[in-house]
This record gives sequence, structure tokens and C-alpha cells, in this order.
Amino acid sequence: MVDYYNVFILTSSGLDSSAIGAVPESSFHFSIFKIILILLLIFPWLKIAPWVDKDTKVVHLPRTLWNLLVISSGAFSLLLWLLLPWFAVGSLLYIVFTASAILTYALIRDKRVVPEAKVLTSRHLKSVFTSGKSERVETIHRVKIYDHTGRPVGPPPEDQIDERIAYNLAQNFLHDVVLFRASEVDLMPAKTQTAVKFVVDGVGHNRPPMEIHQAEKLIDFIKKVAGMNVEEKRRPQSGKIAIEAGAVTVDMDINTAGTMQGQRLQIHIVQETAKTNLSELGMPEDILAKLEELNKQKGLLIVSGQRGSGVTSTLYSLLRRHDAYIKNLATIEKHITIDLENVTQIQYTDQTDMPAKLASLLRRDPDVVMVDACQTPQAAQLICDASQEKQILLGSTASSALVALAKWVKVVGDAQKAVAPLKAITCQVLLRKLCPNCKESYSPRRDLLAK
Repeated sequence: MVDYYNVFILTSSGLDSSAIGAVPESSFHFSIFKIILILLLIFPWLKIAPWVDKDTKVVHLPRTLWNLLVISSGAFSLLLWLLLPWFAVGSLLYIVFTASAILTYALIRDKRVVPEAKVLTSRHLKSVFTSGKSERVETIHRVKIYDHTGRPVGPPPEDQIDERIAYNLAQNFLHDVVLFRASEVDLMPAKTQTAVKFVVDGVGHNRPPMEIHQAEKLIDFIKKVAGMNVEEKRRPQSGKIAIEAGAVTVDMDINTAGTMQGQRLQIHIVQETAKTNLSELGMPEDILAKLEELNKQKGLLIVSGQRGSGVTSTLYSLLRRHDAYIKNLATIEKHITIDLENVTQIQYTDQTDMPAKLASLLRRDPDVVMVDACQTPQAAQLICDASQEKQILLGSTASSALVALAKWVKVVGDAQKAVAPLKAITCQVLLRKLCPNCKESYSPRRDLLAK
């Protein structure tokens, strides 16, 4: 430490001149050992403080709070150390204050990350002392991921361990989605694990559950790629991504919402049938011919079916039978499934703002309008009025055509006005088909047929 000595000797007769010569000049003393020890103890704090600043963004902890805690604890204890006359006591207080803040942060952040990304574990310390840096996480490449803007998503840098782990989780998970030909995916958090469900050919299949921390990492990564707010855990959000696996490219609609146990993720895969012509949907020839004829007339055509039965695909296919460069085509949807070239597509938030956006769309005088659903009397009145001069394609969730008709009359509120512009109501059911390459002939036994 530094000591200053400035001594004056006074006698009863005043200042002794002989003593003045004996007084040493002002001197400067320091201890090399103490300076080295101070630098050695300050260096880890100076290295850890910037890491905490970056890590809070990754693990979604309050950045300002933890920066203030780590920096102030180190600065205050260092100042206290230098001011105290007892060097050993000051060094001990410095170690206690700084270590307490850093260890507290490490314990809290380790609860939010996967085991491979935890710090101050035996695995982490071994990697630090053997290689001088954290363990390297190799990324895998099973599918090509495109974000909400259509740009490819590459692997994160090597120093971003958590992001690389999340990237690998997404690679494996999205590859399985494409491999199993799932049309719907649902990640539902529970108390100890997150349930995973795939819907394949209209049938739900439970997949092996995921650990809570792994599911959170996966959901946050997909939300970031889909252009959502990763910090928002409670409110519903929606976005889009695309996956390329070999020669197959799949568009995915992403929806998240908060639950009591955590975040829920739902993925809707845009099926290839939604991108085909009406003639390729697999309808019987007579029904297809009637639909083709109805699709040329003005008025209201309601396409109904249960959820997952392909109503959206049929609506898009009917709309695409019209030439978008000759006619003025438009859609109004809560979730825009496919971007159609030269078609005006309006997205609404919920049924409360849907009538206003529909009215604005109709003022543009479109020839054909596709409406994904109608649940308010205001929107129903607009559709009835517009159907007198335009063609309206309306989607409805119903188990039969009669149920769809009853729902339409109820929402309009006037049976005569509801049926006046109505041309037809269709109700479709999605049937499972045997694979033409895998199917085998089978002759059941007589006793089995008798049953």
C-alpha cells in the first residue's frame, strides 16, 4: 500500500535547525505484493461484468438490475478495500461482496438454461481450465430454416452457447415435423414436462414429451425467427417461418400464448393441397362440375366443414380459378395462409375490427371477395349487401350444410335476408387415402365379414 510521511520536529525555542536536516524528505512507499494481489482480484470482476451484460439478454433477465448489482458491488467493495487501513480485512470484504453478486446471478441464470449451458458446474469448470474457454457446441444441419422475411437462418456464433443449443433443438424438431408429414403441431406445457402432439392425416399422435427448459429454448428460438417479441410470454402472438428439407419446402404459421405452466406453441403447416388447383383436391367429378359452375356466378357461396377438413384450401382454390390480372380479387382473413400474387389480402385482429376492415375493402369495388369467417351481425349485413353485385366466398366451421345454414341465418338475424343472396352451401369431409405406392390388397375372412 502507499504511505506518506511528512514529519516536523518542534522544540520549545522554535524550529530546531539541526533537526531539520535530520527530517527525511517526503517519501512514497508501496508494496509490489499488494498491488499484484489487487490486480489479480480485480481482473475476474472486470471480465465477468461485461459477460453478465450480454448474458442477461440471452437468458431474459433484467439487464439494468443485474448490471447495477454486479458493477456496484465490485466498485463499492474495491473502494472500501482501498480506504480501510487493514489490507487483509479489505480484501476479504471485496471477495465476499463481488462473489456474492456473481454467484447469485449464476444460480438464477442456471435455472433458466439447459444443462449444457450452465456455468460454474464441474463440466463448465473443466472446460475452462483445460481449454481456456467454454465447451464448444457443434451445430447440426437437417433442414434449412427461413425467417418471417424469407431470409435463411444460419447457426449462431460459437461463443453463443445457448443460441446454438436452441438452434440444434429447432433443427431436430422441425425435421421431425416434416418427416412425419404433420399438419398441426402443439406444444402444451405441464408441471414437469411439455407435451408434444402431431396431427398427421387428421389423426393426433402423442410424441415423446420435452423437458420444460428445452421447450422454452425451442419456443423462444422459433418466436425470434418468426418475428415475434421473445420477451412477451403471456399475450397471444403469431408469425411465419418456412422450412426446406431436400426438395420439399413447407410454410408454417406460428402461434404462441401464455398458460399457467408456461408458453404454448401451435404450428399450422400450410398443406400442399392449399397450393393446388380446384381439380386436384380430390372431389368427385359431379361435385367438382357444380362448384366450377357456381364459382362463375355472383352471389354468396358458403364453404363449410369441420376444423382441419380443408375449408381454407377449397376457398383458396376457388379464388385462384379467377384470373387475378383481369378481375379485382381480394381476401379478408385473420391469418393469411398463402400470399397470392396480384390479390389484395387484408388481415384483421379479431371479429371486433373485422366489419370495419371489410367495409373498407368493399369500397375498393372488388369483383370476388374471400372471407375466412363471419361471426358478427355487422359483417353479415355487409356480406349480404355486397353479394347482390359481387361474388363472395365465405368459410364456415360446421359439421353439416344444415348446421352451416343455421349459423348463417342466426348471425344475419333475418332469415329472408340471409338466404336471398345465397347460391349454395357445401360441407366437406377430409378422407384418408391409402398410399398408392405402399397399399396392398387384402381379402378379409368370411367370419370377419359376418361380424
